[in-house]
Amino acid sequence: MTIENKKLLLKTFVLMVGVYIAVLLSAYSMFKSYALEENEAKLQDLIMHNKALHTYVEEQLKPVIYALKDAGNIDKDFFDPKLLSFTYMSRNIMQEYNKQRAANKIEEIRYKFASNNPRNPLNQANEHELQILKEFNAKETDRHHEHMIIDTNEYIFYAMPVATNVESCMQCHSKPEKAPKSLVTDYGDKAGFYEKVGDIRAFVSVTMPLEVELRKMQRMFTLFASIVLILLLIVFAVIFYFIRQIDNKDAKLFEQANKDALTKIYNRHVFNEDIENMNNQRKSIGQYLIMIDIDHFKTVNDTYGHSAGDKVLMELSDIISKSIREHDRFYRIGGEEFAILSLQSTVEDAIEFAERLRKEVKASHFEKIGALTISIGIAQLRTNDTGSKLFDRADMALYNAKEAGRDRVNVLLDA
Repeated sequence: MTIENKKLLLKTFVLMVGVYIAVLLSAYSMFKSYALEENEAKLQDLIMHNKALHTYVEEQLKPVIYALKDAGNIDKDFFDPKLLSFTYMSRNIMQEYNKQRAANKIEEIRYKFASNNPRNPLNQANEHELQILKEFNAKETDRHHEHMIIDTNEYIFYAMPVATNVESCMQCHSKPEKAPKSLVTDYGDKAGFYEKVGDIRAFVSVTMPLEVELRKMQRMFTLFASIVLILLLIVFAVIFYFIRQIDNKDAKLFEQANKDALTKIYNRHVFNEDIENMNNQRKSIGQYLIMIDIDHFKTVNDTYGHSAGDKVLMELSDIISKSIREHDRFYRIGGEEFAILSLQSTVEDAIEFAERLRKEVKASHFEKIGALTISIGIAQLRTNDTGSKLFDRADMALYNAKEAGRDRVNVLLDA
């Protein structure tokens, strides 16, 4: 895969990771909000149930008790919180409810009636609750909720005022002398008295654990995150596939344009470009053009056929490709002619390198024809050389090697 396409894939991957993180953060916020809303809806329902209980006690139960008192069927000083105290009833109902939650291994709900003048000390409002009660009485709000963290656990604190005092409430909450004697006996003549019609004397608060909703939210979020991850991986796989297809197509086009169809090494077109650019890429060590020609190749074609000749060209290319270094460039520039552009420290190093190639080829066995030899010509790049001048000198060195009897290396230094 090309460097450009690898960079494109990397950028795509980074972009998708960024999108994935952004989507998850946004989704987590939405799921968390949904969990809070669901929990708050439960709280509202619970508190409305308590308000309904309060209404029932005030409008249904108390009138019956008072009517029985007026008829003389019940002592006029009778008071039993089980029948006449809404807060008592509600608290005990919630205690039973929490027992059911505990039996089902669900965290209990913290439930409280907060008042600034309670008969039961359990209902005494703290500073925070007194402020909320003040806001309710000032009609600044008709409900209060907070998201709280207690000992690393998350809760929703929700408060709603009980109904305002009505005339029937005054029998127990105005003056001690108007209240049933049994109530004063049980609770004293201070707490819970001297209230007025229209006052909000208390509010009911519920501190509801978010445990159930958060577990549900976590399952939903995990499922969502997994689905999004799978979709992004599929999209990335599709992008990778198409880039790979484009890359393969580009590689084929590059090979067709720059590689010899038979031997798969660089062709004459690339060779011409490279030798023209050698001066622009001058290194601190010498640059050498090494020309190679197969000795008596025409005889191979005439004796064994062109298919055998093609096989020889492929085998020779493979032998030399394995023998040169990574920075050497190897080309087929004609029928049986090859070239190498090589960096060498000295001309002696260049000759030694060429001799090693010649001996490697001579020692090799070629299918169908057995052994063969090569002739090699070497020329060094000079200052202000052109590609054609360098080529002409290397070609002359190769010609001299063949004229001298073939199977040898020749260097042209002075031409």
